[in-house]
Amino acid sequence: MPKGKTPSLIGSSLGRPSKKTCGRETPCSRCGEGIAKGEDSYDVPQPKKPHSSTRRFCAECFAGVLKQTRHDLEKLEAL
Repeated sequence: MPKGKTPSLIGSSLGRPSKKTCGRETPCSRCGEGIAKGEDSYDVPQPKKPHSSTRRFCAECFAGVLKQTRHDLEKLEAL
């Protein structure tokens, strides 16, 4: 189970997310569970970090990120 605040895609330090198929098992950046080879994952670039770093999310965690992003946009629209 992920801990801490759910990230949002709204932010100057994030790039455009992309959907990737894992070539090998890799951990999710949010929950730490392994994403199996051949499963879809979602990479969010971190342009302000060195060496073109990305955060890789499993489908479940990325759905939470999108939900948080929608919530943040709704709050902005209400202003």
